[in-house]
Amino acid sequence: MIRYLEEQEKLNIRELYEQCFPEDTKAYTDYYFNKRLAGSYIAVNEEGREYVSALHLIPKNVIVGKLKRRILYIYGVCTNILHRNKGYMKKMFSQVLADMYQDKEPFTYIIPSGEVNAEIYKKLGFAYVMNKKETKPEEQRRKPTHSLISRKAEKSDLVRLSIFAQTCMEKYYDISLCKDLDYFKKIMELIEVEGGYIEIYIENKVIVGYRIWLDDEVLEEVLDESLGNTLSWLEPVEKPYAMARIVNLKNLIHSVTVRDEGNAIVKITDPIIEENNGVFRVAVEKGRLALEKIEKPEESLHGVMDLTIGELTAHIFGYKIIEGLPRICSNHGFFINDYV
Repeated sequence: MIRYLEEQEKLNIRELYEQCFPEDTKAYTDYYFNKRLAGSYIAVNEEGREYVSALHLIPKNVIVGKLKRRILYIYGVCTNILHRNKGYMKKMFSQVLADMYQDKEPFTYIIPSGEVNAEIYKKLGFAYVMNKKETKPEEQRRKPTHSLISRKAEKSDLVRLSIFAQTCMEKYYDISLCKDLDYFKKIMELIEVEGGYIEIYIENKVIVGYRIWLDDEVLEEVLDESLGNTLSWLEPVEKPYAMARIVNLKNLIHSVTVRDEGNAIVKITDPIIEENNGVFRVAVEKGRLALEKIEKPEESLHGVMDLTIGELTAHIFGYKIIEGLPRICSNHGFFINDYV
């Protein structure tokens, strides 16, 4: 039976979590279960009194175009080692995604732990939408000039830091986490548990950049465009990092702003959410994307694009642009560099 745990039941999932994520430190696991479970949802597949699989849904505030939306981040996907390869997780995702559709969630996202899991998620309609750069070796990191101050951020810096970060998100990206004061409070709390810190650049008393450090690696780097080409400590080579999935297609379409004109007819195939399947006429109207389902598509229609829901997701978020479809996000316009 698949169900969502009640608030008083959530701590009962810890044994399964620790079995599936032995690499997490006790300090981190304590922090997660004591501080971050409240307000989240945990779906479980239960047999008798045993949780055989589970996944966590963490609400996040995300800026989609110009709108602030609550998006569910899928985290902690796990199955008891004795019950793997039995189809439990596919049933879990099918139920959870169907529930999200009914709740009009526009999309969801997940950060796979490796390519094996990424391939599983692709079969469920997910697609990569964001790459991540690795940290340069220390000897290749250019130091700031004498006009810049570099130091660890303190709690008193977080208001200014959130203002700088959100301004950059709005300037550089179409889809990003809302980097408000609450975001940075939680990030600072989390990385202190893990032995990390936030480094900031200050010029003339103004914050012009920051890095979030964890395990001697840059978890996130955001720099003013005047610094980015010279002081970035990230390698130019990128690796796939975050995956997303359209959930309620019509709701997502109403949230985004279109970058160009155009129209097309597309046939969408969704392996999980039946309502997203069909042939649609896509057109731009006053800077917004209009989506009309063709209830009886004629066989004589020419130029129909045959797309999976994953391919459409990658296009909408600017990861793999499909020629002939109106462009939504800029290239690599998705920036949700999440942790938990």
